[in-house]
Amino acid sequence: PDAPMLTIAFILVGLLLAVAQTTVLMPAPVWIAAPDLYYALAAYAAYHFSFCRGFLIILPVSCIMDVYSGTVVGMYPAICGCGWLLLKFMAVKMPVRSSFYQIPLTGASHLFVCWLTVLLLDALHPEEGISWHWPPMLFRVGLLCLAAVPLFRFFHFIENRLRDRFLFLRAKRSVADGNQFRQDRGGRE
Repeated sequence: PDAPMLTIAFILVGLLLAVAQTTVLMPAPVWIAAPDLYYALAAYAAYHFSFCRGFLIILPVSCIMDVYSGTVVGMYPAICGCGWLLLKFMAVKMPVRSSFYQIPLTGASHLFVCWLTVLLLDALHPEEGISWHWPPMLFRVGLLCLAAVPLFRFFHFIENRLRDRFLFLRAKRSVADGNQFRQDRGGRE
């Protein structure tokens, strides 16, 4: 019972991040000083959740971001999906503790995925004049890394809180259903 509730809770958190991203932090779709909060959620999902749960979390959030602030249809789901897949497969092969690589790898993957997106958009729509500029992209990656630190802690807090709640409810239910070990032990004391 905790798997669907945890997934739904993170989808709701992701939707709140999308609302904050599109209303408060992004006055224009190409505004440079908007940290990519949705990408931080995609990175956290890649690091901490199973493949199916991570996919179920990032798909609605990236689609909402695409609807509300997308300049090119499908750009946000492509960025989130590619970044999530890249991080998911890279995190499995890391030989060091997760706290050392999560934030830098999130920033590096975002830079790489955005670079691939710009190359693809330039190839598909050369008349748009989409080009790669290092200073703005490095600035946005820096903002993402700064925003990812408190967001990862917040996501971890929510995940632990929900898991503890479900464990407590499960333990309470097993006692109420008649835990045989507790009944035997209670009779001996």
